[in-house]
Amino acid sequence: MTPWLVLFLVPALLLFLTHPRADRRRMHPWRETWFAHRGLHDAERGVVENTLPAFEAARDAGFGMELDVQRTRDGRLAVFHDDDLQRMAGDPRRVARCTLEELQALPLGGVADARVPELEDVLRAVDGRVPLLIELKNGPDNRRLCAQVLALLEDYRGAFLVESFNPLIVGWFRVHAPHVIRGQLVGPMRDYVAQVNQIGAFFMAGLLGNFVGRPDFVAYDVNALRFFSPHAQRFLYHTPMAAWTVQDDVTAALVKRRREIGIFERIRP
Repeated sequence: MTPWLVLFLVPALLLFLTHPRADRRRMHPWRETWFAHRGLHDAERGVVENTLPAFEAARDAGFGMELDVQRTRDGRLAVFHDDDLQRMAGDPRRVARCTLEELQALPLGGVADARVPELEDVLRAVDGRVPLLIELKNGPDNRRLCAQVLALLEDYRGAFLVESFNPLIVGWFRVHAPHVIRGQLVGPMRDYVAQVNQIGAFFMAGLLGNFVGRPDFVAYDVNALRFFSPHAQRFLYHTPMAAWTVQDDVTAALVKRRREIGIFERIRP
């Protein structure tokens, strides 16, 4: 293989691997939408992240809301961010190894009546009044997770987006529900090293799995430094972008200038 051929094939391969969905038109209505990160939570007022009071507060304030969904041991859809319960409940167990009843027996964030909700309860509480950004967490049975989430959303009358860090989850929606707008979450390499090797971390942080899901948008860590792939998406492909997590007015102003989706906490954009 000649050097000239290599110089052509390597960029062509990178373009193939990292390219998002080509048609960006269905993302136009979502530009500059703002989502409260894990609901409109406030520790000082006892409103805990990813609980019904946080989602109700976002709904009542007119903000969309971002939330996290994972599957429990008994096949229920729990709205909870972390893989384990240590940070939120002082319990080392992993969420995927607990039943919903076991999860709901634990108070969250030191608040006695704060409990893990089911996705169905959140959908009922929001009732289509504001848009949702639903992150599907990677777990032991992603196919069932995707199928169950889709089954609920097909009957939901409100506006929503789905997203995941796992390109295979994004790809599942591409194949089984192409009408659903899907996003690829991405962070810098250091966020992946604990879960995969250096090569895998480079693959994930570089969005080299976009060929699997062909995402409609890319949701990136707005606070990460020396993070190349969001800039490449923005300038090479004009990919619709979502910035997480916006926590100050300066960053919010930057996201607004770029006309991106904003996922925020601690401020009111």
